[in-house]
Amino acid sequence: MTSERPRPPHDQSATTLAVPRTPAPDTVPSGARTAVAAGVGTAIEWYDYGLYTIAAGLVIAKVFFPAGNDQVALLATFGAFAVGFIARPVGGIVLGAASDRFGRRPVLIFSLLLVGGATTTIGLLPTYASIGIWAPLLLMAMRVAQGFGAGAEMAGAITIANESADSHRKSFLSSLAMGGATLGVLTAAVLFAVVSAALSADAFLSYGWRIPFVMSAVFTVVGILLRRTMRESPEFVEVQHERDRGELAQAQRNPLVAMANAVKASPRNWIAGFLVPSGLNVTSYVTSAFAISYVTSELDLPRSQALLMTVAVFGSGFIGLLIFGRLGDAIGVRRVIFIGIAGSLALALPYVAILKTGLIVPIIVASIVMNFFGWAAGAAAHTVIMPGLFRAEYRSSGLFSSRELQGALIAGPTPLIASLLVGLSDGEPWLVAAVLAVAQLMTLAAMFIGRPFFTAEERAVTPALQGFPSNP
Repeated sequence: MTSERPRPPHDQSATTLAVPRTPAPDTVPSGARTAVAAGVGTAIEWYDYGLYTIAAGLVIAKVFFPAGNDQVALLATFGAFAVGFIARPVGGIVLGAASDRFGRRPVLIFSLLLVGGATTTIGLLPTYASIGIWAPLLLMAMRVAQGFGAGAEMAGAITIANESADSHRKSFLSSLAMGGATLGVLTAAVLFAVVSAALSADAFLSYGWRIPFVMSAVFTVVGILLRRTMRESPEFVEVQHERDRGELAQAQRNPLVAMANAVKASPRNWIAGFLVPSGLNVTSYVTSAFAISYVTSELDLPRSQALLMTVAVFGSGFIGLLIFGRLGDAIGVRRVIFIGIAGSLALALPYVAILKTGLIVPIIVASIVMNFFGWAAGAAAHTVIMPGLFRAEYRSSGLFSSRELQGALIAGPTPLIASLLVGLSDGEPWLVAAVLAVAQLMTLAAMFIGRPFFTAEERAVTPALQGFPSNP
C-alpha cells in the first residue's frame, strides 16, 4: 500500500490521492519470491500449529487429561486449544510493535523458532498417567508459547507478501501466505493419517502421535534457513528511510503505545480489522477441529475417516484459495469476499444437517463446499483488505493486534463453544449453524465499517482493488 506525506492529524480513514513510491532498485525484492518464501515458512509454522488442531479430537484428551469422563476431557482439550489463541494477541501486540520497529523479516524468523520449539516439546511431554497434573500444565505452557509466536506469523506473512506484491498480482501473491498455512495443516493431517494407518490403535495412542510433533524440529530448521533468504519489504525499507530523514517519527518501543497509536489513527479501521477474519476463522475451526471431534465422539466414526475428512477439507481449501486469489485480481477482492459471505450463509444450515446424518462421504463433500466459500474466499480476500486498513509505519501494530484479538475472542473458542452447544442440545448440532452464520455477518459488517487507505492511483493500477468505493 502507498500513503501520502505529510498526513493530516485527524482520523485518516478516508482514501486520499498520492503518487506511489518507487523504492530504489536494490530495495525491491521479487514479489513472487517473497510471497513464496513467506508462504513456505508459514507452511512449516502452521504444520506445527495445526498439529494440535488435528490431535485435539484424537489423542490429546486421552493422553494429557485424567480418564473417566470423556466429555470433560474433550472440553479441557479445547480449553487448551483456546489458551493458544489467548496468547496470540499478546504475541501480536508485542511482535507487531517489533515488526514496525525492526522489520518484517526478523520477526518472522523469531516467530518460527518459537512455535517450532514449542511444538517439538509437546511431542516429548510425559503423559498424565506418568506425571499427573503437570502433564496438562506443561501442555498449556507450550500452547502459550505456540500462541505467542503464531501471533506474529500469519499476520506477518500477509504483511510482507502484500507489501512486496506486484500491483497486477496483488491478490494472488498475497494469498500465497494463507496458502502456506493450508499446506502446513494439510501436511500435518497427511502425516497423522499415515502414522495412524501404520500403527495399531494402542501403539498410535502410546507413541505414534508423537512422531509428527518431534519431526517439527527438522521442519523448523528448514524454515529458518528459508526465511533468512527472504528480503525485507520495500514499503518498510521506505518507512525506515523516512524515519532516518526525520519525515516520520521513530517507531514506538512500548507495544501497548504502538497499538494505541494504530487504533487512534483510525478507530473504525481497527474495528474492521478485528471483524474481517471472523467468518473465515470460525468456518475453518468448525470444519476441522470441531468436525473431527464430532464425527469421532458423537457419531462414533473411525479415526481414519476423520483424518480423511481433514485431508480432503484442507487440500480442497488450498485449491479454493488459489482460485479466489486469481479471481480477486480479475474482479476485485471486495466482490470475492461478498461471494464467500453469501455462499456461507446459504450453506450453514444444510452443512449441519448433512453433518448430522453420520454418513462420511456426504459429510466430507459438505465440509469441502462449506470450507470453499466460508474459508477460501475470505482468506484470499482479507490478505489484501487487512493491510489496506493500516498505513505502513504502524501496519504491523494495527494488523497484528486486531487480527489476533479476534482469534482470541472469536476464533479460538469456536470448537469449545460448538462442543458446548452440542452438549447442551443432547448431541444435536443445529446451533453450530448459527455460529457459522453470525461469524459471516461480522465479516459483512466489517466491509461497511472499514475505509482502507487505497489511493485513487492504486485503485487505477491494481485490479484487486476494483469495487472499493471512493471516500470523501
